[in-house]
This record gives sequence, structure tokens and C-alpha cells, in this order.
Amino acid sequence: GGPDMDITLENLLESNEDRSYLVWLSAVRLRDSAWDARYYLEVRYEGASDAGYIDIAPGESLILSVDGEIMRFRGLGSDATRRETDRGTFVENALYESTPETIKKIAKASDVKVQVNGQARKLYREFQAINFQNFRSFVLNHMGGF
Repeated sequence: GGPDMDITLENLLESNEDRSYLVWLSAVRLRDSAWDARYYLEVRYEGASDAGYIDIAPGESLILSVDGEIMRFRGLGSDATRRETDRGTFVENALYESTPETIKKIAKASDVKVQVNGQARKLYREFQAINFQNFRSFVLNHMGGF
């Protein structure tokens, strides 16, 4: 089999205004060996049938503000992952290389703002209590803690 993959599943970033567009920001650990792992942030988007794709292009498309510190992430975009679901919604994913330090910083923060730059539209979200809990659990369960 492949490397064990651990991911903060279902870290949905809730929005009261923006119900046509669902956005997840998850932390991913890919294990290369018993001792080595690579860390990523993953954006997942699901849009209602009338919303379509946001079209995440290659390059810098994820921007976080973590307690006021701006962090910019580059990725390959979502081209290879776009699909339409049986329900008629549109899904795309984009992966961004990250570091353990960054993921811990997000988990320990008190304010995280998320901007996803699609070519069709930009989406903005803020972490709620549950999102910080998800990241803290990931650090404790999959990264050996703080």
C-alpha cells in the first residue's frame, strides 16, 4: 500500500452569508517512512449547481492571516481534481506544501482568516472554535503534540 495519510477531515469553514459555496481547509500528513512525513494544507471547495467551479489556478491561491501574520501558499491548482457530483454540485481540491511549524501556528492562533483565490471568484472565511479544535486535535494526534 501507499503511505499512511492523516487528514483533518471535515474542517468545514462555516459561513452565514455564503451558503452556495462550501469551503474546507484541512491539514494533511503524508508519511514517507516511519520517521519522515510531509505536511500540506488542502482546500476543498463544493459549489451549488448554479455556482459552478471557483477555478483554483496554479500559483499563489491560498492566503491566511494567522493572528495578523500573512502567509501565502502556492500550489498546482485544482485542474486535476474537478468533478461534478451526483447531486449536481461542483467539487475541486487544491494542495499546498506546508510545514509542521505553520500547522502548529494555525492550531495555536486565536484568529485565522482564510482567502481562497479562484479565477472565477474569491472566497473569504474565518476560523470558528470548532476549526481551531480540529487543528489542535491534528497536532496532538498526528504530530506528537506542541
